[in-house]
Amino acid sequence: MVRRVALVGPPNVGKSSLFFALTGRYVKTANYPGTTLEVNVGKIRGTDVEVVDLPGVFNPSNPRDEDEKLAVDAALSYDIVVVVGAPHALKEALELVEYFSKFKPVALVLNMVDIGKPEVPAKELSTKLGIPVFYTSAVRRVGVAELAEFLKRWAPGGPTPVKPVEIPVKPSTRVVGAIFSRPLVAAVAVFALSMATAFFMLAVLEGVLPWGAEGPGLLPAIEPYLDAVREWILAAGLPPLLTSSLAYGLWTGVSALLGFLPYVLVAVALMALYEESGVIGLLTRTLESRLVALGIPGRGLLCLAVGATCNVPALSTAKVIWGRGNRVLTALLVPYVPCAARLSLFVAIATAVLSNKPLLVPFAVLVPYAVSAMAILGASAVYRSVFKTRPLVEGLPPTPLMLPNWRIYLLKIWLYFKEFLYKAGLLIVALPIALWPLTAFGPAGPAESPADSWMAVVGRYLDAVFAPLGIPWQISASLIAGYIFKEVVWGFMEAFGAVELLPSLSLPSAMALLVFLAMYSACIATTAALIRIVGWRLTLTSLALQLALGLTAAYTIYYAATALLMLSGA
Repeated sequence: MVRRVALVGPPNVGKSSLFFALTGRYVKTANYPGTTLEVNVGKIRGTDVEVVDLPGVFNPSNPRDEDEKLAVDAALSYDIVVVVGAPHALKEALELVEYFSKFKPVALVLNMVDIGKPEVPAKELSTKLGIPVFYTSAVRRVGVAELAEFLKRWAPGGPTPVKPVEIPVKPSTRVVGAIFSRPLVAAVAVFALSMATAFFMLAVLEGVLPWGAEGPGLLPAIEPYLDAVREWILAAGLPPLLTSSLAYGLWTGVSALLGFLPYVLVAVALMALYEESGVIGLLTRTLESRLVALGIPGRGLLCLAVGATCNVPALSTAKVIWGRGNRVLTALLVPYVPCAARLSLFVAIATAVLSNKPLLVPFAVLVPYAVSAMAILGASAVYRSVFKTRPLVEGLPPTPLMLPNWRIYLLKIWLYFKEFLYKAGLLIVALPIALWPLTAFGPAGPAESPADSWMAVVGRYLDAVFAPLGIPWQISASLIAGYIFKEVVWGFMEAFGAVELLPSLSLPSAMALLVFLAMYSACIATTAALIRIVGWRLTLTSLALQLALGLTAAYTIYYAATALLMLSGA
């Protein structure tokens, strides 16, 4: 008979690390029934003991978040509840013990004892509480084997209600946090870490160095090979429509997926390192209440920074944020952060429009980022008021810094990476195939050029929306490709003859175009990742809101810039 064990505890106590230490590679990640929340399920090696790693819980008797309620309800459906605590979260762990012991057999595991060991021996504390107690360090595998052996053979008779007791702890000198307890210091540290993360990813993946020079990036190294495959398909001598569908449908999706995978891998590796080492919890705790007042989850700030390189890995890392409100709101805000692909379009468009005023190019590129920051705050207000998606403050003491267990760390990276490949990869490949007919066919049948395609027809209808901004249909039609991938927008602008029209744009029109481009849509890869976290309804709503905010911002910038030029006499 399978014995089912639920791991429950406050966030940031090393619960997932303990789960991986107990289960090893016998792990699967699944959506919890009826939700978009993913939980880890595994078995203790060599046994039928099933272990589930449930979301963090603060208030078992009165959950503040849907994840908390799910965790409490799920734990009560399991045979045994193992409450996991840590030196910095003893009070919270003991409250969980008191609650669950009324209904289920409970064992208490105090993890992270390498950074703060209780002064009371485990056996003595077990006698006081009347339940099994274990001291572990998952990252150092201290006490893990003993706990696993106990869970294999434990056959409890039923619930044993307990009352909390005081547990004196002698903290290690590695328990730090006082230096980051000042908001200004914490804000500078979070900003520095965010910028360092974005610059590191740009340097490693794109070969773009912080001072503007170019280096040996991973993506520039593999892109020639991806292009070579497309050229091989085009030169294979297949029927024209088959050639087009393979080169611009199937291979567009496959090459895009291959291009996203390095982003996802590097971002997940960095965020998992920050999480496992305690850096995120330590730095963001002081700022959480202030960020939440602005509508931004504390830990979501680093995810938004990752989004400045690519939105897709930012969403992959957002999945592990505690609390549905924090996780969903962060995911919904990520697509408003201009990614590296949009940055390249900003630079190209600004350079083309302002070729005779090169000193204005940096300013023109900066404007869409500033507007996007304001749009993030505005979108957050809409999501919080309309959908009641509110960020929560965790309220735990500072998370201690520690060295991760590298085996567990690598296992987590592989698990997150595999889940992205399995659950979002197929959609990323499939959607370009589904959208290919829009560019391959037109009212007269197969299109000789994109200008004869259905996409061009749609672009001409959009002229009524963009003509008042001084943006010709060739440009607006090209933007439709951004719903596929931002990387292909410039190619469509060249195909439609839009590149030649850029120098004729006025400064207000150019600024409106840049601002709209910054926020009007998420690409299909971002959309696929977003669906996995928030579901179809919120994703479609978010896409509509992005479009509305993008148009609003574009018109606002256009008329504001026009007014300023009139006042200046330019």
